[in-house]
Amino acid sequence: MVAYVGGIRSGKSALAQRRFQDEISRQGLRSPVYLGTLLTQAAEQDSELAMRVAAHQAQRPGGWAREDVGTDLPATAERCLRAGHDAWLLDGLGAWAALRLDQGQEAIAELASFIRSARRVPLVVLVLDEVGQGGVSGHPAARAFADLNGALNQAACREATEAWSVQAGLAWRLK
Repeated sequence: MVAYVGGIRSGKSALAQRRFQDEISRQGLRSPVYLGTLLTQAAEQDSELAMRVAAHQAQRPGGWAREDVGTDLPATAERCLRAGHDAWLLDGLGAWAALRLDQGQEAIAELASFIRSARRVPLVVLVLDEVGQGGVSGHPAARAFADLNGALNQAACREATEAWSVQAGLAWRLK
């Protein structure tokens, strides 16, 4: 498992996708899947967000399957295993965390379940959103998101065989 962590517009998704494509070719994998965490209806109600989603989709090869994660990350992993997907690109864990703010401990347990399933797959690349480079927010929801997102990022990076920090399109290997 490989993790790329960075802020908004850091280039983490592009680097993760490039790595994913290279590894699919190098390993001869045949059934890649993109695991999208942004709720489809959110993009349908926000034209600027819809343009961002469309730009992301345009960058992906047409042969990749797509799974919408929704709020149930472990169920998504099980669907991917049943479908025989041998390469998973999860982009991004932060959007999923935002859906789970009221269930922090459950979310951490569900990520652990996802990771157990991911260990059965030859290639898993995770895109993680970094929000922890500022001060502590005065808003309770922002603090809850930063706390949960940080805990999820730490858990994912502990399990990853490689972890990369991304800033300004450049990646530094953390492990």
